[in-house]
Amino acid sequence: MDNYNPIKLLIPTGTILKLNIKSPLKYNNATVYQQIISSIIYLLNCIRPNISYTISQLARFIAAPGELHYRLSKQLLQYLNGTPKTGITYLN
Repeated sequence: MDNYNPIKLLIPTGTILKLNIKSPLKYNNATVYQQIISSIIYLLNCIRPNISYTISQLARFIAAPGELHYRLSKQLLQYLNGTPKTGITYLN
């Protein structure tokens, strides 16, 4: 993940996610998409509530992702790479 350029915005303003039956992802990319979303759900629940909207929107299409969903999941990884110190800190 070091080769990703960090970004500051999770989902561009005005993006509407829809089910796109006309251009489904190839099997390999769909599997990668599902792995990305399922692994980031841990961050959502434990330390990164700022990604909750993005993950909830992308997870709705985990069974049939399209190219836009795949691209936005990659952007989410770029955002996480650019904001490693953001999150909840638990103190004893």
